[in-house]
Formats: sequence, structure tokens, C-alpha cells
Amino acid sequence: MELSQVRYFIALCKTLNFTRAAESCNVTQPAFTRAIQKLEAEFGGPLLFRERNLTQLTELGRTIRPHLEAMLDAADTATAMAAAQTTRSPASLKIGLAPGIGAACIAGAVREVSKKLPDVTIHFEESSPAILVEAMLTDMLDCALLPEFCAIPERLNRWPLYTDHAVAVLPANHTLTEKNTITAQDVLDEPILVSDYCGGFARRLAETTRLGFQLQRCNGAVAQLLDLVTAGLGMALMSDRLRYAAPLTTRPFREPELPRQILLTAVAGRPLNIAAASFVKLCRASAFS
Repeated sequence: MELSQVRYFIALCKTLNFTRAAESCNVTQPAFTRAIQKLEAEFGGPLLFRERNLTQLTELGRTIRPHLEAMLDAADTATAMAAAQTTRSPASLKIGLAPGIGAACIAGAVREVSKKLPDVTIHFEESSPAILVEAMLTDMLDCALLPEFCAIPERLNRWPLYTDHAVAVLPANHTLTEKNTITAQDVLDEPILVSDYCGGFARRLAETTRLGFQLQRCNGAVAQLLDLVTAGLGMALMSDRLRYAAPLTTRPFREPELPRQILLTAVAGRPLNIAAASFVKLCRASAFS
């Protein structure tokens, strides 16, 4: 199987018209048709069928399409990365992180991009979902990690990456550290420190249970809020995917559980530079729950 055959087949999947697909691939229609026939022979069955003027994929065609698309994507990415490394053209990767979403879960993908493109510049932007969406739409960011429950316009592609859960972040000597898990009833009398960068778990807890929690608003960065937790001013509800340094300790929060699906988003139809395109593909390939 030749890569050109794969490219022709994917073009045909998109147009469902032999003439237009051949033109888009800059090849004559007879040569295009022969390439598709050879591909069908290799797979042992028809990939398309014609019904009057309508061309449709067969079940075999629908089955192999995503695999051939992935093959073509991988080949194009490898070619582009090799070209970028040869010409040493500068590359950048600009990633947005919504509140309470850390970079640890995408560190592997960033590392792989950096290994292939040593000159790449990595930039992280932490802000509200609305600001990150606007930054992507205005081409200030390549992509962003957003929680599923925020407003995401139709212009953005979205791919599930993982699901995080709330943990109670406590000072080391807090009485609740004696418990294996924490519930809503356990924290009714506890001050819960809340900022815009906590991920919204405390707000969701209050909305879900409709109980009267002691929510203490704290404007500032996550590091400052955690300093207050360490000093004993209260506890916090944050993502179990973040890392917390001693003397802080965490306990899983249950009853209710507060799962939050994290999505990778990017502007649909907009070409990404080689670093950003590679990052997106690596994240999608390694997405986990």
C-alpha cells in the first residue's frame, strides 16, 4: 500500500466524487481510479459503491477510514517535523489552561514536541475560559484545556483528554486528615477558601447540595490560596490532578463526587504550526479517563 493511495482514498471520502477528488489530488481521473482499485484489492473488498450519481463508503470503507486518516496524519506530521528540524525554523507552542487545570497531565506531549523541535518556545497562559476562548479565536493561543461545563463556541474543536475529581486540600494537622474520604457533611462547619483559580469545585458543591457552606472568597493566585490553607485559615476543594507540596495534605472528596471532564480545544479549520499540530495529535493519541 502506497501513501498516495491512502491520500487519494481520504480525499474521496471527503468529496464522495471521483472527479473532484482526483482534481484535489492533482492527478488524472483514470490514474486516481486505478489507485483506488489497487487499494480495494489490497483490502480484499470494495471500499465504495455507486448508486446512480451517488457515491458512498461501504462498511469496509467506513471501518478502515479512521485508521488510514491516522496513518496519513502521522506521515504528514513526521514530514513536517523533519522539515522544520532541517530548516531550523522557529516554532512556538501556546497553550491555555483554564482555572484549576495543571500542566502535569500534558507534560508528556510537551516533552515529545520539545525532543523533536529543540528550538520550540513553550508558552502557557492561565485564565478564565472566556478569555482563553477569545485568545484562540484571535490567534493568540494555539489551543487550550477547558472544563466541559464552560461555554465553548461551535467554532472550536473539542477532544476529551481526561476526567479529574475534587480533593479536599488540608493543613497537615487538620482533624479531617484522620478520614480516608471527605463528604459534604464533613465540611459544613469548615471555612472553604475559594478563588477564581480553584476550578469551580466549591461552587458546584454548593449548587449540587444546596447546603449552607462557609465559602470564603480569596482573590489571588493558587499559590497564595494554598499558603492560607497551610496557615490554617481554611480548606480548599481542588483538582486531584494538581500537585500539592508538604505540609499540605489531600483527601478524596466523595458524596457528592464532583467529576470534571477536561477538553482540549482549538479553532476548527485553522491550520496549526508544526509544534501545535504535533502537540494536539499527541494529546489525542494519549487521551485517558
